Amino acid sequence: MGNFAYVVKSRSGEERSGFTAGSSVDEVVSHLHSQGYVVLHVTEDRSQDRGLPWHQRLSSMHLGRVSTRELALFTRQLSTVLQAGIPLVRGLRGLAADAGSKMLAMAVADIANRIERGESLSDGMVAHPEAFNRMYVSMIRAGERAGTLDEILEDLAVYLEKIDAIKTKVRSALSYPLFVLVFAIGATAFLLFKIVPTFAEIYADLGQNLPGLTQAVVAASNAVRHNVLLSAVITIGVILFFYLWTRTRSGRYAMDTFLIRMPIFGPIIRKAIMSRFARTFGMLLRSGLPILDALELVKGASGNSVVAHAIDDAKGNVGAGHGITSSFRATGKFPEMVLQLMATGEETGDMDTMLLKVSDFYDRQVEASVHSLTSLIEPLMIVVVGGLIGVIVVSMFLPIFYLGDAIMKGGYNF
Repeated sequence: MGNFAYVVKSRSGEERSGFTAGSSVDEVVSHLHSQGYVVLHVTEDRSQDRGLPWHQRLSSMHLGRVSTRELALFTRQLSTVLQAGIPLVRGLRGLAADAGSKMLAMAVADIANRIERGESLSDGMVAHPEAFNRMYVSMIRAGERAGTLDEILEDLAVYLEKIDAIKTKVRSALSYPLFVLVFAIGATAFLLFKIVPTFAEIYADLGQNLPGLTQAVVAASNAVRHNVLLSAVITIGVILFFYLWTRTRSGRYAMDTFLIRMPIFGPIIRKAIMSRFARTFGMLLRSGLPILDALELVKGASGNSVVAHAIDDAKGNVGAGHGITSSFRATGKFPEMVLQLMATGEETGDMDTMLLKVSDFYDRQVEASVHSLTSLIEPLMIVVVGGLIGVIVVSMFLPIFYLGDAIMKGGYNF
C-alpha cells in the first residue's frame, strides 16, 4: 500500500485535493470515481516511506533532510523569482546552482527537469519528500490552482522563518543545560578515572581507615575503572534501546507526553507546539484548503504525537458535522485562550487571522520564557555541577583531616 496525492472535482464543480492510500494509481482513480469525483490528477507520495521498516526502504532511503532554514531561504528566493517575472525553469536552475545544501540543489535541479517534461511544480516536489513535505506540496498545489503561487510562496517563506525562529528559541533554552550536563559527566569521569585512584593508592599505603563518603567514592571509581567495557556496553545499549523505543508509536507518545509535562521546560515546549499548530492551521486555511484536508496536514506538521492524536480526534468530530471549536475543546489538549480565539474566528468567518494571532502571541511567550529561563538556569546549573564535583573533591580530602588528628594522637606510625 502506498500514499497518493490527488486533485479531484466534485459534482458541484469544486476542486479538492488530499491524500489517500492505495496499491496503485489505477486503484486510487477507481476509488475516487466510485465516490462521484472527476479525477484531475493522482501522484504517488513517497514521503510516507519514512514510516516503513528500514529493510523495506533501504534502496530508496535519503540520508538526512533539508533543514527548515534552508527551505525557508529557497522559498523566499523562489517567490522573488516569480514576482520578478523570471521563467520558472530558469529560476529553479539558478537557485539549484546557488543552494547551500547539496540535497536541496539536486532536488531543485530535478524539479526543473520535470517541469520541462510537462509536470507541474507540485508534481515535481512530490518526488522529493526529503526536501518538501506533504504540507508544503499541498500549499504549492493550492497556489497553482488559484493562480497565486507567488503569494503562497511568500506566505510559506514567512511561515518557515517563524517555525525556524521558534525552534531556535527552544533549542537555546535546552542547549545550555545539555552542555553543562555533558561537562559535568566529563569532569566526574576524569575525577573517577584519574584523581580518585591516586588518592586511594596513597591512603592504602598509609593503612588508614577511610570515612564512609570516601569509601563510597573509591568504590564507585573502582567499579567504573574495572568494568570499562561492560559500562560502555550498558550505556550504549540503554541509549540504543531508548532511541528505538521512541521510534515506536507508544514510545513516541510516551516521550512526547513527558516532554510537555516535564517541569521548567514543559511549558516552553507546549507553547512552541501551540504556536506551530496555530500558524500551520491558519496558513492552510488562508490558502483555501478544505478544513478536513487542512487538519490532516496540521496533524502531520504538529511535531508532537499527543497533539497530533488530539487533532485527529477533532478532525473526526468535524467530519461528523460538529463545530470546529467544540471539536477541539472535546479533546482537552488545547488551552482555553486558543479555543476562545478559534470560536471568535469561527463566528466571524475569520478563523485564519485569529489562528495567526494565536501563533504570534505564543511566539512572544516562548521568547519571554526562554529569556527568563536562561537567567534562572545558569546559576542553578552552576550550583548542581559545583555540588557534584565538590562532593568528590571533599571526599578525597576528608581522610587528610582525620590523618592529622591521628598523627596528633600518635595513632599512626610511618
